[in-house]
Amino acid sequence: MALLFCIAVCCACIRNLDEPPLYNGTNMVANISIRALRNSHIPGNFEHLLNNDIITGIVIANDATDNFYKTIVVQDSTAGISVRLDGFGLSADYPLGMRVFLRLNGLWMGAYGGMLQLGGSVNRSNILFPELIPIPTPLFSKVLVKGALEKIPNPLKIKFEQLNDSVQSRLIQLDSVEFVTSDTAKTFADIVNKATVSHTIRFCNGGSIYLRTSGFASFAALKTPRGNGCITGIYTIFGSQKQLAIRDTSDIGMNGLRCNGSVPRTLFLEDFESGIARTNIAINGWKNLAETGAKFFQVQQLQSNQFAEISAAATAQSTVISWLVLPAINLNNSSNEQLSFITKDVADNGAALQVLLSSNYDGGNQPWKAKWTVLKATVAKGSVNGIAAVWTPSGNIPLNAFSGLITIAFRYEGNDLANVANKRTTGFHLDQIKLVGN
Repeated sequence: MALLFCIAVCCACIRNLDEPPLYNGTNMVANISIRALRNSHIPGNFEHLLNNDIITGIVIANDATDNFYKTIVVQDSTAGISVRLDGFGLSADYPLGMRVFLRLNGLWMGAYGGMLQLGGSVNRSNILFPELIPIPTPLFSKVLVKGALEKIPNPLKIKFEQLNDSVQSRLIQLDSVEFVTSDTAKTFADIVNKATVSHTIRFCNGGSIYLRTSGFASFAALKTPRGNGCITGIYTIFGSQKQLAIRDTSDIGMNGLRCNGSVPRTLFLEDFESGIARTNIAINGWKNLAETGAKFFQVQQLQSNQFAEISAAATAQSTVISWLVLPAINLNNSSNEQLSFITKDVADNGAALQVLLSSNYDGGNQPWKAKWTVLKATVAKGSVNGIAAVWTPSGNIPLNAFSGLITIAFRYEGNDLANVANKRTTGFHLDQIKLVGN
């Protein structure tokens, strides 16, 4: 699907190469696309733009977090380009999503380290390394005409092999990526010396790119994540280096388990095979407690497999609430933790089994007095005429939102009322409780 999306976008780019997006919010009309402007650049040259050309685009990056210094980045449906502006607080005047029109007459276009930019003039004091000078503040209103706020373009999903100059200064998204191990849990930049730092991001399918962050960025002191996932940002280059710059850390969604054979650590595992069948569960560090109804989780065996079992059947109790509480687990020494387990239901008539998490349970015999969060998990249901034929996986339940000491518990609630219509005696089999993380 991502590939088809990319193909569709590329086709659109070719079709609209000389047809920039139309906009009716001002009387100004663009007469050249950003891609056509970029295509007019001669490598190694600085072009003094003297035609009355106008481009238009949406602001996709600015100096809101100080990771883009004296720069805004604009993008139309064909391409993107960085605009050097000699001012501060640009995000107030040119927020993300604003459409802007740029009068090109009198501006200069050139590349720094291969990165194409627009500026106000050229500094040639260093003959070997001339560079663009930002557009002076007094010229902002002459060069830049503000339009309305629009939707920020969706990032273009890009694979490693698609990282080339055609996506310079575009908002892109990279999937199935992670920071290399040596660059995880490191500050995004050098906050002490206000120095820019590059961290390496690798693709699960091969290839890498640098995440480059300014020492002045407001998030410079935050730590890089340890997990795998996606990242969105502006594609840049410097020489032969492929680089990405994010607007802020909300551009990063790396909460999954790492790739490329990096096997996640098993932080906890219980399969009940060491228990004694047909007895109440009694595992060191666990709590097997009856809040009401005097019913406890038991070890049961079926076809040489042992598991935990709970049911309100044959209790004759109006309310049965039972707790199976795991030992406390410290999440401070791991990341991207995921909980999983499997269940079967027996003669389902509406009793419930939940999995809960607490950060303030004191380890005592009254867990119901602690604060618990219900975790979203898939639990077996619907087997009204006996035992479910197959185990139901809970799914991978992410715990990356939690830290420190946490406790996981399974809570059963049912009854064994005389009125069959109100009876809730569903039995549950529970097995393979597992917590993994990086």
